[in-house]
Amino acid sequence: MPVVQHQYDLPDEDELAKLVGAATPHFAFQIRARVQAYRDALPPDHARIPELDAHLATLERLGTHGEHGGVDELDLPPSGSLVQD
Repeated sequence: MPVVQHQYDLPDEDELAKLVGAATPHFAFQIRARVQAYRDALPPDHARIPELDAHLATLERLGTHGEHGGVDELDLPPSGSLVQD
């Protein structure tokens, strides 16, 4: 069976939290696609749908808005351009 056809079991809450928690903006949409596949495989009334929806929203936000690391104010001024005008 090719890897793309293999279906994985839904990870438990802890495993899913580790997967989503380790996401970076660069990989957020790839991880979101995997979480979406888990959600799509569940029946519409499954108890874990709200949890998966929350993770999907987190990954969408991370992928579109990035991560700021909780820094509100920069401690250094922004660097100048390397291009001479």
